[in-house]
Amino acid sequence: MSLENRLDLLAWADAASGWIVEDDYDGAYRYAGRPLAPLRALDRGGRVIYVGSFSKLLLPALGLSYLVLPRGLVAPVNQALAETGPAPPGIGQWALARFIEDGHLAGHLRRTRRLYALRQDALVEAARRHAADVIAVAPMEGGMHLIARPGPAWTPSLADHAAAAALGRAGISAVALSAYHAGAPEPGLLLGYAAVPERAIEPAVRRMAEALRLAS
Repeated sequence: MSLENRLDLLAWADAASGWIVEDDYDGAYRYAGRPLAPLRALDRGGRVIYVGSFSKLLLPALGLSYLVLPRGLVAPVNQALAETGPAPPGIGQWALARFIEDGHLAGHLRRTRRLYALRQDALVEAARRHAADVIAVAPMEGGMHLIARPGPAWTPSLADHAAAAALGRAGISAVALSAYHAGAPEPGLLLGYAAVPERAIEPAVRRMAEALRLAS
């Protein structure tokens, strides 16, 4: 969202006494320009509930997530959490706190930003060389996914969910972009690259292109 739209959303929340739940899913991974400030950093009225998880930043086995709450919500949310079941083990929380305090999380993010940027570049280049007839993939300034739009050889009769299923049969995981649209679907594929070693990207793109050609 543009800064103007962010400020408009915050103004709406102030005027309506509403809450904004901000899931900054992959905001730590930005490869060009300065990081975008989350809504929480711009919030002056205490209307933003900032949520996040360490599953993608570190590993899912930690089972740890967090809330950054407006002051007035701390007590009721603590009460609600106390009634939902046991808290995560304290030793995991303590170890993670030390990991952050000692600067290891910041170092880990610097390393993975460089790694993921290289993997994104590899995916864009491989798509340009081997799959330009079926998909168009452009780089993005951040995140862990890219959007593949239909290329000239992708026939209009091929729905993106059918394309994703064809890729699944070829051993490639992709998500139909139309699943994220509430109105008229915009066809395409969401391609994740962060967990794919750089050396495996080009062969995977070749398989992807062949599967889409056959499906078209």
